[in-house]
Amino acid sequence: METCIIGENKNLEAETPIYKYLSMEAFLYLLRYKTLMFSKLSSWPDALEGARFEFFRQMKKDDEYSNKTKEHFFGSAWTLQTENSCLYLDSDEHIKAEDELRKCGSASMWEGYCKNGGVRIKTTIGKIEAVLDQHANDYKCHKGEVLYEPSDYWKRTLSTSGLISKLFIKRVSFRHESEYRFILVANENNTTNQAFFNVGRLYDFVDEFLISPATNNNVWIAKMLYHYAVGTSISPDITGSNHKDGKPYCRISNLYGNISHEI
Repeated sequence: METCIIGENKNLEAETPIYKYLSMEAFLYLLRYKTLMFSKLSSWPDALEGARFEFFRQMKKDDEYSNKTKEHFFGSAWTLQTENSCLYLDSDEHIKAEDELRKCGSASMWEGYCKNGGVRIKTTIGKIEAVLDQHANDYKCHKGEVLYEPSDYWKRTLSTSGLISKLFIKRVSFRHESEYRFILVANENNTTNQAFFNVGRLYDFVDEFLISPATNNNVWIAKMLYHYAVGTSISPDITGSNHKDGKPYCRISNLYGNISHEI
């Protein structure tokens, strides 16, 4: 798998935690089928996704992907849940800010991806690589941290080499996502909009389930999703119910207040 490194970004270790916010429907699908879904970039809600790639492929005729369009690329977007250190007074405040994000989740991400209830899952870059190494043999795989740039300012875009790197640049409106993405390149134009890869036992692949924060109107949804996660992903042979590596395996976010797990 090739890593796209742009500007000041760096190659991240395989053990680096990454997170994905899932709607209620996507979460229940994960529990039922234990698969990781990649979708065509052309089906992503942002109509400008891949615009830089489409623009430059008209000029870079010698690039290996100059004959590809957005229809050939499948992506899976994750978040590193990181913050820009320049926003904080010192390193201690910066660390505490990132710890809080990882503990409670991002209010913007909950609102954007889990408006009607959902779950944030935690895994690592290496675990996703392992899934793709095993099951995505028909695709060429790329991974990397997304760089953010104003939509009318392409200086960083111009400085990157290779068309594939243009798919790892987004507009600053999405900066709060601190995105890390995986891109699969299909050899031929695929008529389906999704590709699915089995992740194996959920308890091994997922390091944490964080249930969307509950308000007064949807406490029952949060509790229901919590019990689905615990009951479905933890096998009876695993000792220490709802724990993994000494930490709670499934939690309800306390962003808006503490919620009991009892139904």
